[in-house]
Amino acid sequence: MSRKNILIVDRDKDFLLELREAFIPFNNVYQLAFVSTLAKAQEILRKFTVHTVIANVQLSGESGLELLLSVRRWHAETHIVLYSDELTEELKRSAYHSGVSAIIPYPFKFEELLKVLANILAKESGSTTTLDTIPLADLLQLIGMGNHSTDVIVINAKRERGIIRIRKGNLLEAEAAGQQGVNAVTEMLSWESPTIKTCKGGQSIPLSVDPVPLHDALIQAAARLDEKS
Repeated sequence: MSRKNILIVDRDKDFLLELREAFIPFNNVYQLAFVSTLAKAQEILRKFTVHTVIANVQLSGESGLELLLSVRRWHAETHIVLYSDELTEELKRSAYHSGVSAIIPYPFKFEELLKVLANILAKESGSTTTLDTIPLADLLQLIGMGNHSTDVIVINAKRERGIIRIRKGNLLEAEAAGQQGVNAVTEMLSWESPTIKTCKGGQSIPLSVDPVPLHDALIQAAARLDEKS
């Protein structure tokens, strides 16, 4: 699966520059376009397939809700995330009635926006999804930020198979090449250009298992990977 095309619309160009810098570590996951006017956003929507639109409700003399209608006109499957420093109940009702995926208050932390995007990706992975171009570490980071439950299947060039079971952002278990737990995650992180699939996790966490926060497991696995190299 190719990178997700994300369109971000805000009248504050300095804020757009901040977001551009913040998204740099996620260039392998998201391909971004930044615009400051409704007209430019509509032009991009007419010409390109956009996975998610992130927009300020208050644009310069315009409304993000009008942009929402444009998105629905050209791309019925496109996700829409709106944010505003004036989130009234009426605005929320209008936006959700029009089919937005999320509304978040402004100002927000970048991590909050990543969690929203991770939620969207997780919902799409309810059925098995192939993620050939997303690095495994980045995918696990997004899943952990969103506190999601999923199974990640990793297949390397030798057709060796590994699995990572994640529940509510915690590593439940992992197995690959005879390794278990964090050691298995380390093994899979070392595989070059693996095929990655996600599927909805159907297994609940047994009481006998003490799950490890995925963020901590990733740090441990990366440390062991450094020791190997």
